[in-house]
Amino acid sequence: MARRINIKLKFAYRIIGLVLIIITLSISLNAQTASELKEFKQRAIGHMQAGRFGEAIDLLDKYIAANAREAEGYNLRAICYENRSQYQNAVLDFRRAIALEPGTQEYRNNLSRVIEVWYAQLRKKIEGHQREIAIDPNNPFNYLEIGKSYRWMEMWPEAELWYDEYLLRDPNASPDEIIRYTEILAKTGSIVKGEKILREYVGRYPDDWRLWSRFGYFLLWLAKYNEARTAFETALSFKPFFKEAQDGLDIARSEAYVTQEDPRSFERVYPIDRFYSILRRNPDDDDTRFQLVEALIQEERIEEAYQQLQRLAVRHQGEEKFDELWNYVVTYRDETYRTKVEEFQARLEQDPQNLQAIKGLAQYHEYLQEYDQSLQVLDNYFSLVPDEKDAALRYQYARVNAWARYFDRAIDLMDDLLIDYPNNLDYQLFRAQLSIWTNQDIELAREYLTNVLEDRPENVDALIAMGSLMLIDNDFEGAQSYADQAKAIDPNNSEVVKLESNIDFQKLRYEEEQLLKILNQGRELVMEGEYQMALPYYEDYLNQAEPNNLIKKEYGDVLFGADRLEDAKNVYDEVLLDGYFYDAELQRAKVAYALNDTTGAISYFKKLKKEEPYEFEPRLYLGDSYAKAQLYDMAREEYDSLLTWEDLDSTEIEMIDLRKGYLPVTGLAAIFETFPNYIGLAPQGSFYSDNLSFRFWQLGARMELGFTYWLTFGVSYFKTQMNANASSLNEDVVSTYNFTGDKTFTSFKGHMYLRFIPDVVIGASFGQANVNGFETRDESEAFINYERKDTVQLNFQYMNTDAALILYSPYLIDNRLFTTYYRIGGYLNHKNGFHFSGYFSYLTVTDGNEGNDLQLRIGRRFLPEVIAGYEYFYSNYKYNADFYYSPNNFESHSLFLDSYLEKKKHLEIKLGGRIGFVPASNFLLLSAYLDMNLKVSQRLNIQGRLNLGSTSRDNASYKYIQGQLSAYWTIY
Repeated sequence: MARRINIKLKFAYRIIGLVLIIITLSISLNAQTASELKEFKQRAIGHMQAGRFGEAIDLLDKYIAANAREAEGYNLRAICYENRSQYQNAVLDFRRAIALEPGTQEYRNNLSRVIEVWYAQLRKKIEGHQREIAIDPNNPFNYLEIGKSYRWMEMWPEAELWYDEYLLRDPNASPDEIIRYTEILAKTGSIVKGEKILREYVGRYPDDWRLWSRFGYFLLWLAKYNEARTAFETALSFKPFFKEAQDGLDIARSEAYVTQEDPRSFERVYPIDRFYSILRRNPDDDDTRFQLVEALIQEERIEEAYQQLQRLAVRHQGEEKFDELWNYVVTYRDETYRTKVEEFQARLEQDPQNLQAIKGLAQYHEYLQEYDQSLQVLDNYFSLVPDEKDAALRYQYARVNAWARYFDRAIDLMDDLLIDYPNNLDYQLFRAQLSIWTNQDIELAREYLTNVLEDRPENVDALIAMGSLMLIDNDFEGAQSYADQAKAIDPNNSEVVKLESNIDFQKLRYEEEQLLKILNQGRELVMEGEYQMALPYYEDYLNQAEPNNLIKKEYGDVLFGADRLEDAKNVYDEVLLDGYFYDAELQRAKVAYALNDTTGAISYFKKLKKEEPYEFEPRLYLGDSYAKAQLYDMAREEYDSLLTWEDLDSTEIEMIDLRKGYLPVTGLAAIFETFPNYIGLAPQGSFYSDNLSFRFWQLGARMELGFTYWLTFGVSYFKTQMNANASSLNEDVVSTYNFTGDKTFTSFKGHMYLRFIPDVVIGASFGQANVNGFETRDESEAFINYERKDTVQLNFQYMNTDAALILYSPYLIDNRLFTTYYRIGGYLNHKNGFHFSGYFSYLTVTDGNEGNDLQLRIGRRFLPEVIAGYEYFYSNYKYNADFYYSPNNFESHSLFLDSYLEKKKHLEIKLGGRIGFVPASNFLLLSAYLDMNLKVSQRLNIQGRLNLGSTSRDNASYKYIQGQLSAYWTIY
């Protein structure tokens, strides 16, 4: 006895000595620290004055660590962060300084200054990402960065909105982003929403303790205390000393827990069975539940008593009867379970293969939620006895693996069990649950759950599992049906509540995904340039969803692309009612420009120039608007101003120069400044062939030189080869002159083009036509053309040239006649869908003949790119000439069709034709054509046309084919 006392005294003396040494060292260190702290601060200020802010921060970190309650250290470090443009850290430190010394105005001024600079940068960052979204709306990165920016600006509702958009586009969001998102949701009070999000993502990232801890707090705020405790304990199982989760668990343990487990059927305790039966019928019968707790304690079924007390805590915590039972059960439970653990461990030390000890030790570790320890026990045993056949132990091993989140191992164990016991419904149920938790082998799970519910239709776990399986199938009505059945049996089951929450969340997500599919179908069409076809998808989406201004603005862009300009303007106006939005302002201004509202366009672009002085587009379009309003000097001034910018790329410079070149010039100096406006080359080839053996080939080119925007000169050279076979022609006519059937025509002309008025081109050409064996003759041409593409056109043409080049007759190859030709024509596409077109031509021939042609068409647009209708054609000449076709009172009636097979900015392909009737000869008229316009590049354009048909001439069949290929190359 004396010896034990001496040992204890020696131990006490050693402890006291150690404490004295620590106190002495602490005093010494404090004295030393106090002497060094001032030096840390002074050296940091010296570094700051020298601009070495990184070194200053290192010193101030040490200073603040020793003086955490002194505001000046935070203020100085914040200034360093500010100078390093680390504004977020600067704001945090300034706020810490203000919290310590609220009355110091200097700190508040510093904070205001940093926030003003930082927030301005964040707003610019937001605008930049919004422009990126307009280009690629499917990139989640831009939505995330906007959400982060609003979060830093503490604009919580806006941050929540953009994070929502981000999560719609990135199903693989990282845990870090979910943590940030839930901070935002906590600020906006979106607790239910946050709980749904976290419930999904702890399933995706089951090893992330931060998500589990955050999930616990959201459950706490929703009064789901038992689930909250489980979440906190899961977090702590991964990181045992995680303070956030420890605090949350402390809170959760002081609240009520709502769970229920069925009694163990193998224990024949009849009063307990009766109490359970009463509570199933009436879960709110607390008196019976207290009796059940007392009965369970008497039978040492402590775990069940503990669970029942958790449910009673909701209404009875703080009552003497409850507290007495609770304290007894908790104390007994912990002491007893720890004792049991020690007992079973001792038995295993003596016999490592003691089956009952293995089962008991693993079970009590489970009761204490020490799943890793339980799994270790079972792993050790099965490594010693790998061929163990005990079904209960194997089942326990699979469950513990699942609780420890080793799902693949649990699945393998259950598959082996079911090979040996294929009809065991408990095993089938647990195997099905594993499939649902891991989202694999779904059809196998469906089969097993069907078996269980056929035999046990009121099994709550099976009903919940089947409801979860219905969710995987997106069968929300089916899932809700199973949830309702489970709730009717056990309304307070937390897993039922979780299933209902998942149903609501998955249903909302599914509906949003379906709406997004509609929107994406429209977006795909927009990417292909099919704006008109994309509109129904956007309108369907807008009718069902609650779109934000980004989607509305996008809809306005599609309307703009489909030429529904007034509708587009109305949409942009609606978007801008909510405040300034650069992209919508820019698009509205462009619409005004397209509508020829030059006053409105100038006003809008001037406003944008003021709001965004460093943006290129508003200034460029302002110059365009001035030009359209014929304020050419102001337009040139705007373009010249842009050319002074140093960061323009080559494309932007080219755009400005091109526009300057279009401006009308005044004065000799202006002409020299812009000369040459452009240089163009237009090669062209064509052919014509008919069933009379007539062949026509033409090849040549035209060169143009733009003196100014409105004045162009050019020259052209063409060579035309004509030939025919005499045996295919009228012998009576051919015999009257020396027929060779082969001539080459050469023409050389000069051209002039004027563009004084928008959409109007006036041209004239003069030159000579030469044919071997004939004298050279002058030829001339003039035209006036007015056109707004796809809307209206009106043209007039005059030609004075060799008749062979117009009348396409084999008899004119060796006969030199000249003709004067006049033609007026055009088309009108009315906004209500009607189409009108036609032409009238009149010509005179030097043999004294004259004649005219008339074509009239009326039709309607039946599809966006299809026009069909009726055509009337009439041709009449003074007399019927021998050398060329010159009918008297020829007329035909036809149905025509014009359709665009492709209509994009770089490629247009048009197919058309007609079928008709010639009354005078009872002849069927047929013709078809194919037009192609290919924009190879900004400087090169290629056009082609193929035309073939069959008609009646002189009461006989006449067939022809005609083709043409041309190009226009802007050399300069």
